[in-house]
Amino acid sequence: MLAEPATEPATPAVEVGTLTQAFETFTAATRRLEREYAALRRRVTQLATELEEKNRRLAASLERERALEATALRQSRLAAMGEMAAMLAHEVRNPLGAMELFTGLLLQDLQDQPEPQRLARQVAAGIADLNHLVTNLLEFTRTRRAADRGDARVECRAAVDDALRYASDLIEGGSITVVRDVPAAEVTARGDAALLRPALLNLIRNAVQAMPAGGTLTATVARNGDGVVMTIADSGPGIPAEVRASIFTPFFTTRAKGTGLGLTVVRELVTALGGEVTLADGAGGAAFTIALQAA
Repeated sequence: MLAEPATEPATPAVEVGTLTQAFETFTAATRRLEREYAALRRRVTQLATELEEKNRRLAASLERERALEATALRQSRLAAMGEMAAMLAHEVRNPLGAMELFTGLLLQDLQDQPEPQRLARQVAAGIADLNHLVTNLLEFTRTRRAADRGDARVECRAAVDDALRYASDLIEGGSITVVRDVPAAEVTARGDAALLRPALLNLIRNAVQAMPAGGTLTATVARNGDGVVMTIADSGPGIPAEVRASIFTPFFTTRAKGTGLGLTVVRELVTALGGEVTLADGAGGAAFTIALQAA
């Protein structure tokens, strides 16, 4: 008699349903954990970014604080140096005035003696340079405010002529040709001749020094709308583009014997007059323009 084949026991439907529900629950939990893990990673990344930004700001703040401390120390030293320079300048100016006076008398006495007079002129030129340096030091350490000028007026043509006259020895000694381009009528601006004249003189001296082999110095006065512009231009080599941004910085100079105060003083004086000084672009040489409000 043949045996009947064995049959697998049937799985109850309730067990299949339970397993399916458990698998779905596990899948849902897994997906929820994945979402929470992804959200956690995003939060960690955000916190890390925020921490990095805070550290960067803290470092920048500390750097600024150190820079401010260094600036304050430097300004304190500059203030002390300024006071000392002003004191020394006052002390030096008195003997310089006497030397300038006596040299002028000596030049008159040596009119008939060319060689001694030439030597005396060199002494006079040296004294003039020292006097100019002392004047710039005093102007640099002096506080100027436009309000101090009140309603003063200055005739610009006369101010330019005075500056050219004061620098006449320097101009003649440098074989410089002066070209004046000014209107026939008066040109009056708001300001003070006592401030404008030394500003123009500094520009004239710079122009002459830029032409050691001689050249042409052009002084221009013109109206410009409701303003007045005065330009001192030279036919020298000009100012390189890479240093133009620094030319008004105190003590910056491209000359071996320069002090770097001339243009700084010009800017301070013109600012006190309520005006502006700029370096104009040109085909050759340098051209500095002072712009003031017309009166």
